[in-house]
Amino acid sequence: MPVIRNTTRRGQLLGDLDECSNEAIQDLVNNIMQKPTRLPGYLFVLPWSPEHVGGVNQVVINLALQMQESGTFDPIILINSWDDISPRWGEYKGLQTVRWRIRERASITGLKGFAMYWFWERRFRRSFKRFCVDNAITTINPHYITESAHTLDRILDSQERPLLLLSLHGADLSVIEESSSNDKQKWRTLFRQADGIIVCSDDLGKRVVAALGNDVSPLTIHNGIDVARFVVQSKTDPSHDQRIILNVAKFEHKKGQDVLIRAFNSISKDHEDLTLNLVGAKSDALPSLRRLCIEENMNDRVNFYLDIPHGEMPEFFRRATIFVLPSRQEPFGIVLLEAGCFTLPVVASNVGGIPEVITDGVNGHLVEPGNPRLLALRLRSILDNPDHARTLGENLRSHVAITFSWKNTHDKYHELATGTSKAGTG
Repeated sequence: MPVIRNTTRRGQLLGDLDECSNEAIQDLVNNIMQKPTRLPGYLFVLPWSPEHVGGVNQVVINLALQMQESGTFDPIILINSWDDISPRWGEYKGLQTVRWRIRERASITGLKGFAMYWFWERRFRRSFKRFCVDNAITTINPHYITESAHTLDRILDSQERPLLLLSLHGADLSVIEESSSNDKQKWRTLFRQADGIIVCSDDLGKRVVAALGNDVSPLTIHNGIDVARFVVQSKTDPSHDQRIILNVAKFEHKKGQDVLIRAFNSISKDHEDLTLNLVGAKSDALPSLRRLCIEENMNDRVNFYLDIPHGEMPEFFRRATIFVLPSRQEPFGIVLLEAGCFTLPVVASNVGGIPEVITDGVNGHLVEPGNPRLLALRLRSILDNPDHARTLGENLRSHVAITFSWKNTHDKYHELATGTSKAGTG
C-alpha cells in the first residue's frame, strides 16, 4: 500500500474511510442477522438401505424427519455400502443419504489383508474427518450395531471427535451376547468409550448389562409413532363381513407365528368369518410356516403377505379386528404402537419390552409365550366380547398418543446429543 505523505489529504481519506466502514459494518451486521445459522450435522449410520422393510429403518427415518421439522439438526443417513469406495450422495423421503464403504477389521485375515486394511483405514480416516468438517457433523449415531462401529471409534480417536452414540435394537445385541469372551471384551471397551448407549426398552438395557457388565449404562429411549400421519395413510374402510386377526413381524422362529397358526386353528371352526393375515419380511422360517398351514388344513384361511412397503401397512391395520404379537423374544414391538393407532385390541406375549407398552387387562392382554392354548383363550374372549375389545383398543390408542410420540423420542436423543443428558459410559 503506498504511503500518503500529505497530512491534510491523509486526514480526508481517513474520514471517508471511517464513513464507508460504518456503512459496511452495518450492512454486514444486517446480513448476519438475516442469514440463517447453519444447523449442526447429525450422522445416522445404517448397515443397509433405508428402503428395506424393518423397524430399525422406521426409527431412523422418523427421527431424521423430526430433526428436520424441529430445526435441531441437519440429518444425514450414511449407508454402509460395499460398492461405494467414495461418498455417493442421494435422497430418500426428503432426507440426505450418502453411500460409503466402511470396512470391518474383524473380517480381515492374513498379513497382506491386514496391510491393505491398514492403508485403507489411513485414507478413510482423512476422508471421513474432512466429511465431518464439511458437513458440521457433531454427532455420529449408528443404528443396529455391527463391527463397523469399531472402525468408526478408531478413526474418531481424537479430542475433537464428534459424539458417538450407539443405538441397539435387539438382533444386534443377540450377536454380541453369543460372541466369544475375547470379542465381548472388545465390545465392552467400545461401549465404555462411546458417549451414549441407547436401547429401545428397559428389558433390552438389562440384557446389555448382563452381557457386558455393570460399567456399561444404557439409556432407554422408547420408539415412537405419529398417530395422525400413520392413520391418514389408510384410505379403505374396514369390512364388516369378515373379521381378521393380524400379525406383522419378520417370518422367523422368535416371532412365534407358528404359535399363532396353531391357536387360530383351534378357534377357527367356531368362527367361520375369521381370517388370519400374516405380514412380514421373508426369512428361513417361511417355508415351515406354510407347511404348518397345510398340515393344519388352514391353507385357505391363512394369508401370507411378503415384504410389504411400510407405506402400505396402515391398510392392513385398518381392516384388522385383532392384532396379535406372539413373539418368543421382542425388544420393543413398534407394531404395537401401530395397532394402537387404529384402536385395535391386542394380545401379545409377556416378554421383552412388550409389557412396557401393554398393561394386561387395561390396554391389551399378555400371555405366556409359546403357548397356543392360552393364546386361543384370550382370542376367544376378545372375539366374544366386542365391548371389552373396544375398551382395550381405545385405551391403547390413548396410551400410545400420550406416551409414544416421535417428538418425545427426538427430544431425548437431542438431550443426549447436546450434553444435557449422559448415558452409556463407565
